[in-house]
Amino acid sequence: MPIVVTTTGLGIGVELAGTLPRRAKLSITGLTAGAGNTVPHGLPAAPRSVILVPGGSASWGETSAADATNIYITVGAGGAASGTAYVEY
Repeated sequence: MPIVVTTTGLGIGVELAGTLPRRAKLSITGLTAGAGNTVPHGLPAAPRSVILVPGGSASWGETSAADATNIYITVGAGGAASGTAYVEY
């Protein structure tokens, strides 16, 4: 099953430094349990922060930092194949 990502914009925040970070919710399906997964985020910039929320068992982790193209998620054995990532970019 291929990895599918649906992106929903969550607006723009304001920081004390005056920057305007954008936020998005990525609904992710098709991850492989017991493996590292490369998840294309489709955002116009690399995420500054990623919060992973597995759909079931809480055995997700970020394999390495997200880059301009992908988020890297490791799903533990028996872990959820779908869930959500909240990103700020």
